[in-house]
Amino acid sequence: MAGSKKPQDSAFKQQTLRAWRPILTPRLVILLFSTFGIIFIPIGAIIIAVSNSVVEVNGEDYSGSCCMSNCDATATWQRVDDNPCNVSIEVPVEMQPPIYVYYKLTKFYQNHRRYVRSRDDKQLSGEVRDADDLLDTDSCQYHVLKSPDDPTSIISPCGLVAWSVFNDSFALYDAAGAAVPMTESGIAWPSDLQNKFKNSENGSTGLNFPPFAHWRQRACNELPTGEKQQACLTYVESYGPGAGWCFPGSGYCVEDEHFVVWMRAAGLPSFRKLYAKIETKLPAGTYTVRVSNGQPSVSGAYTSAAAGGAEQTFLYPVSSFGGTKAVVLSTTTWIGGRNLFLGYAYVVVGVVCIVLALCFLVKQRLMQRSLADADYIQGPK
Repeated sequence: MAGSKKPQDSAFKQQTLRAWRPILTPRLVILLFSTFGIIFIPIGAIIIAVSNSVVEVNGEDYSGSCCMSNCDATATWQRVDDNPCNVSIEVPVEMQPPIYVYYKLTKFYQNHRRYVRSRDDKQLSGEVRDADDLLDTDSCQYHVLKSPDDPTSIISPCGLVAWSVFNDSFALYDAAGAAVPMTESGIAWPSDLQNKFKNSENGSTGLNFPPFAHWRQRACNELPTGEKQQACLTYVESYGPGAGWCFPGSGYCVEDEHFVVWMRAAGLPSFRKLYAKIETKLPAGTYTVRVSNGQPSVSGAYTSAAAGGAEQTFLYPVSSFGGTKAVVLSTTTWIGGRNLFLGYAYVVVGVVCIVLALCFLVKQRLMQRSLADADYIQGPK
């Protein structure tokens, strides 16, 4: 009939396509559970064994050991830390490269909704943003303007995530006082460096942002390569000496890998982030981690470029939220770092499968009946 909504008489539209409908007989169920158990338990045991071969060294919480006075002060500037501060770390067995150096924070809720949203990805990718663009969005509602009444005093990068960037620096020394070489490049995701984090083309990156003050004040002739020196000179010629090293492609400021690593928010309040890699083996022994904040001066003290070269008297603050911070050294395997959960999960699932297979086997032996036995079918009452 024309205009009828009746489906066509085809196997597809009438849902009569050929299909395999397995019948889960007791023997098949027992075989499936046994197979999964036999496969999962050895996989879990292998993962646990490999994970246990990872050498992981957790340093002590240096937020307390490095404090000299006013340790319980809620205001950061009132606290006085030993800067630089030396922290001992014991390596129990020889560690083979590559060795990864992490910093670990606790009770820091990077997963808080308002914190995670407090950033502007367009600004971080190098796009020029004015106050109206930033204030009209749900992203940068904090640390947007240095002077609330001056719409030109934009903080770049804006937001809580950037403003709270971890800025302690680490150096590792062996028992003889020799520095252990560490590589601080290659720690961020390549996709982040290529697509998400770029210095602005108009010299605004780092404006009114204290953590980048040192780079903006650096002269172009201090750059390590001639190619970057020329790019820096061209940039400074256009935007003034205050632009410093924050030019596109410099690898500093927004493009700094430590900053990029920090901007990838952690999902839990206790987390670790990669700081550097060690490409040489570490023999067992006692090592010293030198923790510093700021820039070294001629006198040996560390100063803050953001404060006009004043002495930096405190390390990265965690006391205000009751957190801790520490340095972690770890090796890796083909499954990554130490993670026993995956191995135990495989073992538990495998054991459960074996137990279920045994239960079905016992039931089948004690209470056998033929498949589709009509005697067990109850008709209508």
